[in-house]
Amino acid sequence: MLMAALTCIGANAAINRANNYLEASAATATAGKTVEVSILMTNNFNIINWQTNLVLPEGITLVSAVAAEKWVDPVNVEGNQISSETETAVGAGSKAVVAKVTLQVASTVAEGEYDIALSGTVMIADNSTIVTQIDNKVAKLTVEPAIGIKGDVNGDNAVDVMDAVMIYDIMAGNVASKPEADVNGDNAVDVMDVVAIYDIMAGN
Repeated sequence: MLMAALTCIGANAAINRANNYLEASAATATAGKTVEVSILMTNNFNIINWQTNLVLPEGITLVSAVAAEKWVDPVNVEGNQISSETETAVGAGSKAVVAKVTLQVASTVAEGEYDIALSGTVMIADNSTIVTQIDNKVAKLTVEPAIGIKGDVNGDNAVDVMDAVMIYDIMAGNVASKPEADVNGDNAVDVMDVVAIYDIMAGN
């Protein structure tokens, strides 16, 4: 009898985990910039409390987290752990957004696909049922190369006369050419690229 009861409890726990979990959304980011990722809740209990840990690749850090859509109460951030509780239970739904997290992608992160996992996830229902999520949900973060500022030939994050000077240096053979020097996109580095830089500076 006891074994049967324990088996039943174990089966119910497995069902609870299957029907109540958190996961991150897939996203596309640019190296050196921030990206917003949604935290999605699937549930068939009325959830009043949840917490989870973000497992992030090297070079990607958690900046902030805020409540979103179905979840209205503040989201707490402590290291890579986010959590929240509410007095108004969030009813059953399917992949409803409950939070938005902002991640910073370092400029050194290479182009490619990275895993964002949630671990140590616990959800509590208004009937005091506790669901411990043991199967970490993994989402893909696609990182694209950093996109430079048009006309920023010397890479100082500004478009000014020094970029025009660098184009003259490239034309004279004093500096190696680079893709950013073709400002007007005509597959040549010449005086027209200098004109294009002055147009950018003038707001044209």
